[in-house]
Amino acid sequence: MLGASSAFWRLGAWKHNREVEPLETIEKPDLGLAIVDGTKGPRLIAYGEPKAAIAALTDFAGRGLVPHTTMINREVYGALDEATRTHFGPYWGHAWDFFWTDAPLAEIEHCERVEFLRAHSAKLEPVRDEVRAALLASNPISAAVDEFDHLDWFILRAPDGNIATVMGAERSGTGMGFHGLGTVPAYRGKGYGGATMVGAVNASLQLASHIQFGVWGWNDGAMRLYSRLGIRHDGGLIFGSDQPFKELQAA
Repeated sequence: MLGASSAFWRLGAWKHNREVEPLETIEKPDLGLAIVDGTKGPRLIAYGEPKAAIAALTDFAGRGLVPHTTMINREVYGALDEATRTHFGPYWGHAWDFFWTDAPLAEIEHCERVEFLRAHSAKLEPVRDEVRAALLASNPISAAVDEFDHLDWFILRAPDGNIATVMGAERSGTGMGFHGLGTVPAYRGKGYGGATMVGAVNASLQLASHIQFGVWGWNDGAMRLYSRLGIRHDGGLIFGSDQPFKELQAA
């Protein structure tokens, strides 16, 4: 489903900073669109059916709006003509996909051993450096690296006592947003990543109305795993910018 009635829009996944009110919004069944005043210039977010979205983008271009960054669903991107694509770019990249669920997942092996560590808590502080080292070893390109001390953390230890998998979390409105799931290379292929996700989802739904997270568009394996676990895939997006992107790949 696309537009303002989609989970992506209803759950506020398009909001980069919840403290900033949009300068302008369009919320219709076939289109959700917002313009937000960012630190380096306006940001435009559009999530909808190509016909409705392109009409709105054409209108904004005609009014002289040149955003610093644009985020649109990939159906819209694929339907843009070259002039519009250049106006709202000209650089495009960092494709990602949105996942969410409000229903507990079926338990799988190891999920019962997932631990939840709140930011700055007495449980986290003694193992903070260990958790961070596991994140750097497993998912060094994640934004969670820079946000480490602002996040809560889910961890799963291997039978040898070492941290095998980590994932950051933070409250996002009434929901819980996940960041930076990663399994330390020595422990991959043992089901720990899926177990951590299941344990984290089910624990989070005791605290929040839903969970949500993004996955890089090139990470097909992760997306297949999340779909197999029962997490809902709502849509695929891509960024445009007036500056070139540094494309990120798996470690």
